[in-house]
Amino acid sequence: MSDEKRISLSHLDLLREIGTIGAGRAATALAEMLNCKVDIALPETKIIPLESLDKILGNPEDVYFVLDIGVEGEIGGRIFFLLPPKEAKFLGATLLGQDPDSVDTEDVLFQSSLKEMVNIVTGAYMNALSDMSGLTIMYGIPSLAIDMVGALLDFLFIQIAQHSDEAIFIKTRLQVKDIKFEGFFLFFPDMESLKKLFDVLGVKG
Repeated sequence: MSDEKRISLSHLDLLREIGTIGAGRAATALAEMLNCKVDIALPETKIIPLESLDKILGNPEDVYFVLDIGVEGEIGGRIFFLLPPKEAKFLGATLLGQDPDSVDTEDVLFQSSLKEMVNIVTGAYMNALSDMSGLTIMYGIPSLAIDMVGALLDFLFIQIAQHSDEAIFIKTRLQVKDIKFEGFFLFFPDMESLKKLFDVLGVKG
Protein backbone atom coordinates (compact mmCIF):
# COMPACT_ATOMS: atom_id res chain seq x y z
CA MET A 1 0.00 0.00 0.00
CA SER A 2 2.79 2.41 -0.84
CA ASP A 3 0.52 4.46 -3.06
CA GLU A 4 -1.56 6.90 -1.02
CA LYS A 5 -4.43 6.51 -3.51
CA ARG A 6 -4.92 2.93 -2.33
CA ILE A 7 -6.02 4.20 1.07
CA SER A 8 -9.80 4.39 0.99
CA LEU A 9 -12.10 6.86 2.70
CA SER A 10 -13.10 4.05 5.06
CA HIS A 11 -9.48 3.65 6.16
CA LEU A 12 -9.15 7.38 6.78
CA ASP A 13 -12.46 7.63 8.65
CA LEU A 14 -11.36 4.80 10.91
CA LEU A 15 -7.97 6.38 11.61
CA ARG A 16 -9.60 9.73 12.36
CA GLU A 17 -11.96 8.04 14.83
CA ILE A 18 -9.00 6.38 16.56
CA GLY A 19 -7.17 9.72 16.61
CA THR A 20 -10.17 11.51 18.10
CA ILE A 21 -10.68 8.91 20.85
CA GLY A 22 -6.96 8.89 21.63
CA ALA A 23 -6.83 12.69 21.80
CA GLY A 24 -9.69 12.82 24.29
CA ARG A 25 -8.05 10.24 26.53
CA ALA A 26 -4.69 12.00 26.30
CA ALA A 27 -6.23 15.34 27.29
CA THR A 28 -7.81 13.82 30.39
CA ALA A 29 -4.63 12.03 31.46
CA LEU A 30 -2.38 15.05 30.85
CA ALA A 31 -4.75 17.34 32.77
CA GLU A 32 -4.44 15.07 35.80
CA MET A 33 -0.67 14.89 35.45
CA LEU A 34 -0.14 18.64 34.93
CA ASN A 35 -2.90 19.61 37.36
CA CYS A 36 -4.39 22.11 34.93
CA LYS A 37 -6.86 22.18 32.07
CA VAL A 38 -5.66 20.58 28.86
CA ASP A 39 -7.57 20.84 25.59
CA ILE A 40 -6.68 18.80 22.51
CA ALA A 41 -8.20 19.86 19.20
CA LEU A 42 -9.52 17.19 16.83
CA PRO A 43 -6.30 15.81 15.38
CA GLU A 44 -5.34 15.78 11.73
CA THR A 45 -4.96 12.07 10.97
CA LYS A 46 -3.84 10.45 7.74
CA ILE A 47 -1.56 7.84 6.21
CA ILE A 48 1.63 9.25 4.72
CA PRO A 49 3.96 7.35 2.36
CA LEU A 50 7.50 7.34 3.72
CA GLU A 51 8.80 9.26 0.71
CA SER A 52 6.37 12.14 1.40
CA LEU A 53 7.38 12.78 5.01
CA ASP A 54 9.72 15.62 4.06
CA LYS A 55 6.70 17.64 2.91
CA ILE A 56 5.05 17.13 6.30
CA LEU A 57 8.05 17.77 8.54
CA GLY A 58 9.30 20.83 6.67
CA ASN A 59 12.72 22.47 6.71
CA PRO A 60 15.53 19.87 7.00
CA GLU A 61 17.34 22.18 9.46
CA ASP A 62 14.40 22.50 11.86
CA VAL A 63 15.19 20.96 15.24
CA TYR A 64 12.82 18.71 17.20
CA PHE A 65 12.83 16.77 20.42
CA VAL A 66 12.36 13.24 19.03
CA LEU A 67 10.96 10.50 21.25
CA ASP A 68 11.34 7.02 19.81
CA ILE A 69 9.14 4.17 21.07
CA GLY A 70 9.10 0.51 20.03
CA VAL A 71 5.75 -1.26 19.50
CA GLU A 72 5.30 -5.00 20.02
CA GLY A 73 2.58 -7.60 20.41
CA GLU A 74 0.05 -8.41 17.69
CA ILE A 75 0.98 -5.11 16.05
CA GLY A 76 4.65 -4.28 15.57
CA GLY A 77 6.44 -1.12 14.55
CA ARG A 78 7.95 2.14 15.79
CA ILE A 79 6.50 5.41 17.03
CA PHE A 80 8.21 8.78 16.80
CA PHE A 81 6.76 11.74 18.68
CA LEU A 82 8.19 15.09 17.59
CA LEU A 83 8.00 18.28 19.63
CA PRO A 84 9.54 21.67 18.75
CA PRO A 85 12.02 22.81 21.45
CA LYS A 86 9.80 25.63 22.74
CA GLU A 87 6.84 23.31 23.27
CA ALA A 88 9.01 20.58 24.79
CA LYS A 89 10.50 23.01 27.32
CA PHE A 90 7.07 24.36 28.24
CA LEU A 91 5.61 20.90 28.85
CA GLY A 92 8.56 19.72 30.90
CA ALA A 93 8.70 22.98 32.89
CA THR A 94 4.97 22.84 33.64
CA LEU A 95 5.32 19.41 35.21
CA LEU A 96 8.43 20.41 37.16
CA GLY A 97 7.00 23.76 38.29
CA GLN A 98 9.84 25.67 36.61
CA ASP A 99 10.16 28.64 34.26
CA PRO A 100 10.49 27.28 30.67
CA ASP A 101 13.27 29.80 29.96
CA SER A 102 15.38 28.38 32.78
CA VAL A 103 14.94 24.71 31.85
CA ASP A 104 18.12 22.74 31.19
CA THR A 105 17.27 20.29 28.40
CA GLU A 106 20.12 18.03 29.54
CA ASP A 107 18.61 17.72 33.02
CA VAL A 108 17.58 14.14 33.83
CA LEU A 109 14.38 15.24 35.58
CA PHE A 110 13.34 17.37 32.61
CA GLN A 111 13.95 14.53 30.17
CA SER A 112 12.11 12.06 32.40
CA SER A 113 9.10 14.36 32.63
CA LEU A 114 8.99 14.74 28.86
CA LYS A 115 9.23 10.98 28.36
CA GLU A 116 6.41 10.42 30.85
CA MET A 117 4.09 12.87 29.12
CA VAL A 118 4.81 11.38 25.70
CA ASN A 119 4.24 7.93 27.21
CA ILE A 120 0.77 9.10 28.29
CA VAL A 121 -0.08 10.45 24.82
CA THR A 122 1.24 7.29 23.17
CA GLY A 123 -0.71 5.10 25.56
CA ALA A 124 -3.90 7.00 24.84
CA TYR A 125 -3.61 6.45 21.09
CA MET A 126 -2.39 2.85 21.29
CA ASN A 127 -5.06 1.88 23.81
CA ALA A 128 -7.74 3.38 21.56
CA LEU A 129 -6.33 1.34 18.69
CA SER A 130 -6.23 -1.80 20.85
CA ASP A 131 -9.78 -1.31 22.14
CA MET A 132 -11.19 -0.90 18.62
CA SER A 133 -9.24 -3.78 17.07
CA GLY A 134 -9.12 -6.25 19.99
CA LEU A 135 -5.40 -6.69 19.26
CA THR A 136 -2.75 -6.73 21.98
CA ILE A 137 -0.42 -3.74 21.51
CA MET A 138 2.55 -3.16 23.80
CA TYR A 139 4.97 -0.25 23.72
CA GLY A 140 8.29 0.41 25.38
CA ILE A 141 9.86 3.30 27.29
CA PRO A 142 10.63 6.28 25.03
CA SER A 143 14.20 7.20 24.20
CA LEU A 144 14.92 10.88 23.67
CA ALA A 145 17.11 12.70 21.15
CA ILE A 146 17.33 16.26 19.87
CA ASP A 147 17.82 16.23 16.12
CA MET A 148 17.25 18.04 12.86
CA VAL A 149 14.52 16.97 10.43
CA GLY A 150 17.13 16.05 7.80
CA ALA A 151 18.91 13.63 10.14
CA LEU A 152 15.61 12.08 11.23
CA LEU A 153 14.54 11.54 7.61
CA ASP A 154 17.88 9.91 6.82
CA PHE A 155 17.35 7.53 9.75
CA LEU A 156 13.80 6.70 8.67
CA PHE A 157 14.81 5.96 5.09
CA ILE A 158 17.71 3.75 6.19
CA GLN A 159 16.17 1.92 9.17
CA ILE A 160 12.36 2.13 9.00
CA ALA A 161 11.97 1.62 5.24
CA GLN A 162 13.09 -1.99 5.67
CA HIS A 163 9.88 -2.78 7.55
CA SER A 164 7.37 0.01 6.82
CA ASP A 165 6.61 2.10 3.78
CA GLU A 166 3.87 4.26 5.36
CA ALA A 167 3.24 6.13 8.58
CA ILE A 168 0.00 6.77 10.43
CA PHE A 169 0.40 10.50 10.99
CA ILE A 170 -1.44 12.32 13.78
CA LYS A 171 -0.89 16.06 14.22
CA THR A 172 -1.65 16.74 17.88
CA ARG A 173 -2.68 20.27 18.89
CA LEU A 174 -2.62 20.95 22.62
CA GLN A 175 -3.66 23.92 24.69
CA VAL A 176 -2.19 24.06 28.18
CA LYS A 177 -2.63 27.13 30.41
CA ASP A 178 -3.90 29.15 27.40
CA ILE A 179 -0.75 28.34 25.43
CA LYS A 180 -1.28 26.51 22.14
CA PHE A 181 1.28 24.23 20.56
CA GLU A 182 1.49 21.10 18.48
CA GLY A 183 3.46 17.91 18.05
CA PHE A 184 3.72 15.22 15.41
CA PHE A 185 2.86 11.60 16.18
CA LEU A 186 4.26 9.18 13.59
CA PHE A 187 3.38 5.50 13.91
CA PHE A 188 5.19 3.17 11.51
CA PRO A 189 3.46 -0.21 11.74
CA ASP A 190 5.29 -2.90 9.82
CA MET A 191 3.60 -3.81 6.55
CA GLU A 192 2.05 -7.03 7.88
CA SER A 193 0.66 -5.18 10.91
CA LEU A 194 -1.05 -2.48 8.86
CA LYS A 195 -2.80 -5.10 6.73
CA LYS A 196 -3.75 -7.11 9.82
CA LEU A 197 -5.13 -4.01 11.52
CA PHE A 198 -7.45 -3.11 8.67
CA ASP A 199 -8.49 -6.75 8.17
CA VAL A 200 -9.40 -7.15 11.86
CA LEU A 201 -11.34 -3.89 11.82
CA GLY A 202 -13.26 -5.07 8.78
CA VAL A 203 -12.16 -2.19 6.58
CA LYS A 204 -11.45 -3.11 3.01
CA GLY A 205 -9.61 -0.94 0.50
